[in-house]
Amino acid sequence: MERVGAVLGGTAPDRRPFTLTLSLYGSRLLGRSAADCFADPALYAAGQRAVTELCQPDVLFGPFALALEAEAFGSTLERFRDAPPVVRKPALKSTAGIDSLRIPDPATAPGLRFLVDSVAAVVADQGGTRPVAAPLAAPCDLPIMLAGMDGWLETLMFDPALAARWTALAVEHFVALASAYFAAGAAFVVTPVMLVNPSLVNPSLVDRLLLPILREAFSRLPGPVVFHHGGNRIAGILPLVADLPNVAGFVIDERDPFEAARAALGPGPLLLGNLSGPQCALRGAEDQERRVASILSDRKNDPRFIFATSGADVPWETDPRTLERLRRLLEAPS
Repeated sequence: MERVGAVLGGTAPDRRPFTLTLSLYGSRLLGRSAADCFADPALYAAGQRAVTELCQPDVLFGPFALALEAEAFGSTLERFRDAPPVVRKPALKSTAGIDSLRIPDPATAPGLRFLVDSVAAVVADQGGTRPVAAPLAAPCDLPIMLAGMDGWLETLMFDPALAARWTALAVEHFVALASAYFAAGAAFVVTPVMLVNPSLVNPSLVDRLLLPILREAFSRLPGPVVFHHGGNRIAGILPLVADLPNVAGFVIDERDPFEAARAALGPGPLLLGNLSGPQCALRGAEDQERRVASILSDRKNDPRFIFATSGADVPWETDPRTLERLRRLLEAPS
């Protein structure tokens, strides 16, 4: 906690803090199904304790299972032994069906209760030694999980009245769940924001239609948010999102250059990244060592940098020795 706090304050910690996205990997270490661990807060916290024993990351995560938010609205999920749940069938066939939706209560909706209770369980288990990050869906992206991408984009562009109703629903859910996470002890929330990427939406639409959603939602949070790249390159859009309220930091994609990101953001926000988590199961030891060394060298003079894996969770099939090796590389004196 002190190490991360030092970086937040712009002072030198005893060593560079690091984190790996290992919300899924706890189930692998326990020898349990991911479907089990993404349903039982005590089991999930035990998995994060095993993660800590293996590789000692400086930040732990609540469940990276955004689909559980969609399930709380009525979407149908598919669960797996070795992966987080995904949306199999959205709650609605079109955005016109919004009247049938109700904003779920994080205290009573089973999936949301699991998410919040898991964060609380990890916080309690760690006893204040490590900050815990709580992932949740971006308000501009939630309608995709509930009614599909095409319908949401069409609504945004051509039906402002309906888009306003969807925005209100998504923002209220985002603020309610984030507030429950903070009450459970989360140090910050992590929000993968996919729809603002220019490969999906024209930048002019981002500025006019999507940034107001994020600005309203983030401004109402009782704590900080980390803006996650959501699997896309984001260096090019950072000038658009750099001034969003309550944003403590940005997780960039492996393909994003740090210099461009820092130039766009200025010296204040945290930069996190950018070793691909999903590739950890595929890359050899020498490749990983070279990439880690390159990242650390690139950011050696950046006081507000935290080494982190980018992208989705580190895969289930990753060899534990790979993560132990990453730990040794990251803990080595610079």
